[in-house]
Amino acid sequence: MYRNNMNKLKAVFWDVDGTIADTELCGHRVAFNLAFKDFALDWNWNENQYLDLLKISGGFNRIVYFRNKINSELTDSDCSKIQTRKRLHYKNLIKSGNITVREGVYRLINELSCFDIEQFIVTTSGRDSLEPFLRTSLSSHLKYFSGIITYEDVSKHKPFPDAYQLALQLSKKSAGNCIAIEDSSIGVKAAKAANINCLLTLPPWAHSIQSINRNANACVNSLGNVDKPSKLIYGKKLISNNVDFNYLSNIIN
Repeated sequence: MYRNNMNKLKAVFWDVDGTIADTELCGHRVAFNLAFKDFALDWNWNENQYLDLLKISGGFNRIVYFRNKINSELTDSDCSKIQTRKRLHYKNLIKSGNITVREGVYRLINELSCFDIEQFIVTTSGRDSLEPFLRTSLSSHLKYFSGIITYEDVSKHKPFPDAYQLALQLSKKSAGNCIAIEDSSIGVKAAKAANINCLLTLPPWAHSIQSINRNANACVNSLGNVDKPSKLIYGKKLISNNVDFNYLSNIIN
């Protein structure tokens, strides 16, 4: 099916928040608000506010950005303490089973493993926030991942390319043989800055087609399953009813 001069798919880099799981609005946002309450702050991020704050990569950075925006007197140390408390609340939310894996994720992870495609997690979440999710919702599929890159592993976070450059280094693969799966503009920018192909899978809250990032190789509403097909937003046509190994191989060329 594929000519010898075409790039072969050898590695897939997975974002987590919004890509593997619907963690943002029902997970991280709720945990932030609980932490603010613990510190007797009158901050309460509603859904629209939080979606705007997602333009800032990393939880600590979001707190600092918001502090500066409202001219709060909180110190960086205070912000760090709030972020630590937020992580505790997030862990508890995950343990409660409120964070679900998105449509088609398990299927695609399984399929890629059958084709011996290396898979890495590349996220701006901290390891403390990520590990409870990995031990619960993703525990049955962790064996298929060759490595995990988190907030602590790089000094400059998405949209900077550092995390994806580290993924390339660890995978020992050429950028042309890899693809990132992302849900956000900053994620797409990070992948593209590392010269990595990217599939954008829209988060559930993306309502306006006009505002969708157009820099990815292709964009779908979800990875899809047999009973819930993917909807193509832009890019090469789907080969089957969902995002699969053949489609990822096709869109990197």
